[in-house]
Amino acid sequence: MRLIRSASLGIVSCTSLVMLASLVIAAVGEAQSPVRAKPATATAQSKKPTPERIREVQKALLEAGHDPGPIDGILGPRTKAALRQYASAPPPQALTPAQQIIAQFNRENDRPQSP
Repeated sequence: MRLIRSASLGIVSCTSLVMLASLVIAAVGEAQSPVRAKPATATAQSKKPTPERIREVQKALLEAGHDPGPIDGILGPRTKAALRQYASAPPPQALTPAQQIIAQFNRENDRPQSP
């Protein structure tokens, strides 16, 4: 597992940051869009994050200084609030070489960017 160090994030796994970024995008979009009933489809069901993945993201949020509430694998209101805080936080002043490589990879592959 690759780890990166940042002044504002400490040491966080690259995988956790990518997962965190994807959940940030989902949570922010969910918070900004009106509540609508969505049809249940196999595709929509398969994109739902697992409790294990949510726990991993909750741990990364806590390491990044954002309180997601209990590390319970539930994408509840406190976890969503922590994701929104993470998304709105200013990016680190300078990216480490590892972060630069990841950011370049994400740009080349149209992946979500993490702060």
